[in-house]
Amino acid sequence: MPEFTLQEVVPGVLAAFGGICNRGIIANGDSALVIDSGISVAEATPLRTAAQERSRQGALSLFNTHPHGDHVFGNQVFGDGLIIAHQGVREHMLTTGAASVAAFKQNPQMAEQLGDITITPPTVTFQDTLTIFVGDIEVQLIYFGLAHSPSDSFAWLPQSRTLFTGDLLFNELVPAMPPGGSIANWIVALERLEQLQPQHVIPGHGPILPPDALGALRSWMLELRTRVADAVAQGLDQEACVAKIAPEMQALAPRTREERMPRAIQAAYDEVSRASAQTVS
Repeated sequence: MPEFTLQEVVPGVLAAFGGICNRGIIANGDSALVIDSGISVAEATPLRTAAQERSRQGALSLFNTHPHGDHVFGNQVFGDGLIIAHQGVREHMLTTGAASVAAFKQNPQMAEQLGDITITPPTVTFQDTLTIFVGDIEVQLIYFGLAHSPSDSFAWLPQSRTLFTGDLLFNELVPAMPPGGSIANWIVALERLEQLQPQHVIPGHGPILPPDALGALRSWMLELRTRVADAVAQGLDQEACVAKIAPEMQALAPRTREERMPRAIQAAYDEVSRASAQTVS
């Protein structure tokens, strides 16, 4: 596991690296809010320690941006405080959490990394927005909906114009597109995030880049959908789409984790095909 490190974004706001996903700490006065817990107790423990140090052992809460395991399997480390998320995150964890852990553990290396996981769902839920104050720092928790996951939210700090995107933003990486998301909605979500005009943007995965990274990912997704739609119109099947479009996208705008490209193209293919079928019917 990479070394746990913190990067100050603005005073009282830190990005946490060293896990599978990026996380965060907002600390002010005698309280702290952690953004996502990570995939395991091993990932979550140093994050909790760092948050407690910065809150002088005061009130400690956790916000889950969405229900995917790499962001929530460490929740049990924060189980003695408030765990906050959209209602959909709680429902998803209660209905699919155990099966998700079992699926991860089919990989022996991942099973060793996960260790013992106790599914620990949010204890405080919201529907659209929830504003909380970490000391003097205002934090708006805002639900978007179906995009990368079935239930995506983000944290917006209006005073410093700082944005924790969760997995709505992947920087320099081909984005993960597991089942249950929507590329079309994800594009809309990125537009919404751009409209906030953030000055500091912490992605769910990848390095911190200037805010125009939001537009870069949106453009990438639009290009992917356009190329897949054109291929479908030409009668190409899914396998042919992958063979044709994967190298084209990498030549146009190269991203690491290239092994994810077939899944991204398959997701776009399924979405475009469903839309075409609905139009015909």
